[in-house]
Amino acid sequence: MNRIILIGNGYDLAKGLKSGYNDFVNWFWNNIIENFNLSKVRPYEDDFVHIDARFTLKGRNDIYDYKTFEKELSQFKVSIRFKNDFLRIITQKTFSNWVDIEEEYFKELKEILQNKSRIQPYNNINKLNSDFEQIKTELRKYLNSELKRFEQLRFNYKNLSESFNFLDFTNKGVEELKKEFFSKTDDDKQKQFFIEKIKQIKFGDYSYCNTSIYPETVLFLNFNYTNFIPQLLNTISKNSWQLDDWSKSRMENIYIHGELNNENEPIIFGYGDENDELHVEIEKAGGDYLDNIKTINYLKTPNYKNLLNFIESGIYQVFILGHSCGLSDKTLLKTIFENGNCMSIKPFYYVNENGYNNYEDIVKNIYRTFSSKALMRDKVVNLNYCNQINV
Repeated sequence: MNRIILIGNGYDLAKGLKSGYNDFVNWFWNNIIENFNLSKVRPYEDDFVHIDARFTLKGRNDIYDYKTFEKELSQFKVSIRFKNDFLRIITQKTFSNWVDIEEEYFKELKEILQNKSRIQPYNNINKLNSDFEQIKTELRKYLNSELKRFEQLRFNYKNLSESFNFLDFTNKGVEELKKEFFSKTDDDKQKQFFIEKIKQIKFGDYSYCNTSIYPETVLFLNFNYTNFIPQLLNTISKNSWQLDDWSKSRMENIYIHGELNNENEPIIFGYGDENDELHVEIEKAGGDYLDNIKTINYLKTPNYKNLLNFIESGIYQVFILGHSCGLSDKTLLKTIFENGNCMSIKPFYYVNENGYNNYEDIVKNIYRTFSSKALMRDKVVNLNYCNQINV
């Protein structure tokens, strides 16, 4: 049995990298404010904004984000005119995750298609795509700047090194584990011990139902653009630590959404919900409406095909570390989750300073991915058997 580990932005955030949406937007406006103050040309203008002001705010250390900047300018009856309207949307609205930005792009695209766009410049798809591409370029710059300042101290293998547990699996998954175990031992006592463990499933004792069986192959399906997972795999290959039999598993990494600074792994940032009610109309429109559809951009590399080959090669469990499972990745996730070889889906959650954990948020998004809710209930591991993310 194999394992797929979905690695999302929450993984990088948990490691301390400031790669979240709000981090990016604050960095973006900090740069604009700094450039505004340093510019000798008035009124100020760059690729994103036009500010008709004849003064600077140099020396005001309390002005570092959009809201403060906009409020200060308004006192002088000066406004910020956005040249990039997608920047205006993601600045003035409240978002939590990068998937929200992808979904907002998709929303604007659909409104253009229906001639319902509330933003005057977006009377055609070209302006939206151009604005969106500018944001993607700035995101690359930001992540590169963050990685330069970030120091990777260590990896925590606690989540990654879990062995298979009966209570995580569907009935079919339990039988497959049994077959796999029996094929690897001729010891009748060990086989009987294994059977007795299976009988204990009904009592729900998680520690007792642990199998001490590890994946044959672990595929890290990396939705991030950063290189943390290759670094992790490098530490494993050096055998500088001991983790029972888990270190003997074959490890693979797929940059499903591309890799920073690698021309052979172009960045994929867009939408991937092919079940949306307007998707047929988008297909009919064709052309520029399809520029940021993930399924098409997946074909720029062998990565998606390699993923398909993996999930068809044998049964597997899915771990979710830092991925929200939002609708912008629905088509891909549906392919993984609903496949007959998928025996278990186990989310790892984070806990904030107020004690709130996001397990339910992840499961709600998984729910929207499945066509069969009964299948979803069978495969998703309940909260009592899941753990907090440790990286």
